[in-house]
Amino acid sequence: MNDFIVFPKIGRMIWLGVMCAVFVLLGGAFLGFAIVEDETLWLGVVGVVTIIFFGLCMIYYVKEVINRKPVLTVSGEGIIDRSSFIGAGLIKWEEIADIDFINFGGQVFLGIYTHDPKLIINRTTGIKSMLNNVNKGLVDAQVNIPAKNLDCNVEELVKVINNHWAKALEDTEIVFE
Repeated sequence: MNDFIVFPKIGRMIWLGVMCAVFVLLGGAFLGFAIVEDETLWLGVVGVVTIIFFGLCMIYYVKEVINRKPVLTVSGEGIIDRSSFIGAGLIKWEEIADIDFINFGGQVFLGIYTHDPKLIINRTTGIKSMLNNVNKGLVDAQVNIPAKNLDCNVEELVKVINNHWAKALEDTEIVFE
């Protein structure tokens, strides 16, 4: 079975990068105002945090636009997720318990549930582990792939995932017999 490769929507990545730049500028304005007005320390802190967070996000989106790599690959081995900074990498078919769509914050995500609820958190370190832990606190799925960012037909993606998953389960059953 052939791999199914999905790239990000380039227009959406550019739009997200521009929005991050706007927030970096807004954070700079907060910081500038805090420097001018000595009594507004909290505004300076908000400015610095805004610049750092959205600056890192902007760098991520710029890199994704320049280095156009697949954000999702469905293969005989499993699903490779590179859809965000905390992308899970390879999730093998035997590690997947369920796949479903999740609505969160007005956005649709392809949610992947694993047999081990801490599988993705345990695979990562540092800030990625912390962000995956926060993500796990928001929704039950261990992997959440924003459907809006995928440059493919979602129904076709679900069909391909189901076909690969069924084939993997079929091959597994033959091995265990």
